[in-house]
Amino acid sequence: MAKNHFPLGPDGAWKTGQRVPFTGFYADQFGTVSHHETGATFPPCIDRKAECAFRHLVGQSAATG
Repeated sequence: MAKNHFPLGPDGAWKTGQRVPFTGFYADQFGTVSHHETGATFPPCIDRKAECAFRHLVGQSAATG
């Protein structure tokens, strides 16, 4: 049975270390947009003033297959 995951960051954002809920493009609080795949873990920010990133989905990837 699949577990339900909920955003733990402010304003419904997904936090560093949480599992990616949907494959797509996510923007962090610094405006950096990156692609993440379902089931992966959101990585920490590197070379940033804040250690934790809060990400919002900005666009889902098209289904393949």
